Amino acid sequence: MVKRVVMLWCTFLFTATSGQAAVDHYWSAGPSLPVKVQEIYPAVNKSSIYVAGGLSESKNGIVVRDNVYQLDAKTGKWQTLPPLPEPRHHAMLVAEDNALWSFGGFITAGGGQWVNTDTVLRFDKATQSWEQKSPMPVALSETVAVMLNDKLHLIGGRTIKGRANGRWHDHNDTDWHGIYDATAGVWKTATPLPTPRNSACAVTYMGKIHVIGGRQVGGGNLDTHEMYDPTTARWKTLKPLPQKQAGLACVAYRHSIYVFGGEHFVDEGGVFSEVWRYDIARKKWGQISTMPVPRHGLGAVVLDDQIWLVGGATKAGAAGTSSVVSKLKNMN
Repeated sequence: MVKRVVMLWCTFLFTATSGQAAVDHYWSAGPSLPVKVQEIYPAVNKSSIYVAGGLSESKNGIVVRDNVYQLDAKTGKWQTLPPLPEPRHHAMLVAEDNALWSFGGFITAGGGQWVNTDTVLRFDKATQSWEQKSPMPVALSETVAVMLNDKLHLIGGRTIKGRANGRWHDHNDTDWHGIYDATAGVWKTATPLPTPRNSACAVTYMGKIHVIGGRQVGGGNLDTHEMYDPTTARWKTLKPLPQKQAGLACVAYRHSIYVFGGEHFVDEGGVFSEVWRYDIARKKWGQISTMPVPRHGLGAVVLDDQIWLVGGATKAGAAGTSSVVSKLKNMN
């Protein structure tokens, strides 16, 4: 059955018109992950995609993973790298030429499987080893991260509320915006995110940062779209996402922002299938496709002029964890 689905989406071509010339988007299947995993933030460097940690399912409930994998896009094969020093999920992964970085996330400890951390880990590709660096100024998970001018920006997410730390509601949304200089090992606080939230997605384009969607601990999903300009150190509100989505993924691709998946918990909950494109020049949103395998908690990166969607879950929450990797290409 799985093989049949793959064959179907390899020939799926979506044509949409939104006040402009038709745009053809072609889906194809990528190499499946070695394990089914969700709540990951993959990173890309050169011709490789990296995945670390995340959540899986087992007969005894949720499993927090320490696995680290590298996909060589040229060979189409995943290889296993040394594991994280400690299993974690919702940790932000960032790749450089010589290193991988993991920021924050949730670990399993005495308080439960949602213990929020301030951990900073660095994997040296030459020595194939992990080391712990100086911690972040705040404990942070379900944040967004982008590289801008050789500096890492961590924005928003969930942080500790009060003394408790270990369950879903032991945390609050944060507006924290930190800039990390990896060479100096120094953090600097930047202009806070106007709308505190978690489980959003973010991209950079033309020297500006876009943060899209997400949700709030005491509220629900958001359609908020805010842009940060480092030259003025100010945020600006832009046209919102057409739907309120959280646990989504996005990339900047072909002068547009593409948004994928996410989940909601209305009624019995569900996963979003629409693929949205934000035309940055025209400041307009439009649906350009439908995901062959809709999911949340997935990662999205751009590599070889294609968008790669990695892992995630096909049902809201921790169920339906997937190893699917799918690719989307604009054929124009």
